Amino acid sequence: MKKVVLLAIAFVFFSNSYAQKTELRVSLDSGLSAFSGQSAESSSYMSFSSFTGSGYTNNPYGSKNAFSYGVSVNLKRVTKVNFIYGIGVGYEDLRSKTSLTTVFNDGSNPIPVSGETFMNVNSINVNPFTGYRFNADKFPIDLAAGFDVANILSTKEKGDAADASGNKYTTSRDRKTISTDFRPRIQISTDYKKFGVYLGYSFGLRNYLDGYVGGTNEAYSKIIRFGVTYQVL
Repeated sequence: MKKVVLLAIAFVFFSNSYAQKTELRVSLDSGLSAFSGQSAESSSYMSFSSFTGSGYTNNPYGSKNAFSYGVSVNLKRVTKVNFIYGIGVGYEDLRSKTSLTTVFNDGSNPIPVSGETFMNVNSINVNPFTGYRFNADKFPIDLAAGFDVANILSTKEKGDAADASGNKYTTSRDRKTISTDFRPRIQISTDYKKFGVYLGYSFGLRNYLDGYVGGTNEAYSKIIRFGVTYQVL
């Protein structure tokens, strides 16, 4: 990943003589993320141990969207013919959701519950991109395409559920299976003076269930991103 960042930054600065201007922005990022693929499900059950006071979700790879958040820095070159290219680097916490409908407590008969499990994927994300700026003289609209290289720091499930009697069941477990995700990405943005907004979409190509055996094991990330930016340069 270090090589990707250094090469992208070197490319941006090497082409300085061809650029009309440089823009540096900080961004507060949010969005909706979930898993897709044959193993992604909207609901699952929890196996719980009263001895340890914790459990695990049978399938925490939720197909339901959950809010994500992050922060990033974006360096962009705009050429004299309105061609744009650059790189973004940031931290993000992607989350997905699975409804919990049943708990098996110490192997007992299924207990109906109400609750949910969130999968949190924390990563450092690098996003090289290219695109074009429309309507540059009035109200600029940037359309860009690129890819995310996500260095995954941690992947954890965290679930809470309760039955009709008020008994509570929780789960907190490490679920890291891969260290890097690669995601093609498209994004549209617009600016007014120093402030801007953007909307983007990414889909992962790495299987989060890579290495699992038996049955169907496919879960891929998908993210709808939106956020606000501020131009510092």
